[in-house]
Amino acid sequence: MQFKSFAYLLSAVAVVLAQSAQDVLSNLATLRTQLTTLDGAINGFPDTGGSLTQALAIHTDALNVQSATDDTTAATSGTPPFSEADGQSVIDAVTGLVPIIEDALVGIVAKKPAFDALPLGGISDLVRQDLSGLSSSTSSLEDALIALAPADLVDESTALKNEVDAAFATAIAAYN
Repeated sequence: MQFKSFAYLLSAVAVVLAQSAQDVLSNLATLRTQLTTLDGAINGFPDTGGSLTQALAIHTDALNVQSATDDTTAATSGTPPFSEADGQSVIDAVTGLVPIIEDALVGIVAKKPAFDALPLGGISDLVRQDLSGLSSSTSSLEDALIALAPADLVDESTALKNEVDAAFATAIAAYN
């Protein structure tokens, strides 16, 4: 009798811990919000005369994006492979993120001289660290999503990964 109770408890816990494609999509929506905030902060940073406070706000926004990215990756844990419809919904959501990511990365490269001109040095080093952390977290998320994608969507998913990874590589190179 105790074994049956224990087995029932384990199955109930597994159901509670199981994630779904909808959980992943919800996390991707949160990630989009965080990315949009970061992109806005980067684009709002002036080419000259920016403040340390503004630069540190960008850093905070970058940390928020990294946290949202890591949360989205965690949401894939225990998620069964995506159905065709869910896989397409995830690809559509990620496709919507790509221009925001690319705009933020192009913007952060363009703002490097402004960061370097701030009276307190080290902001570019902080940006480099942020880029490295974001790139790593993004790569983990990309790999997790590709692992759940239906076979016929893997090529499209991989192409999105390659596009984003190339944008990160360009931005990181600008800060090295």
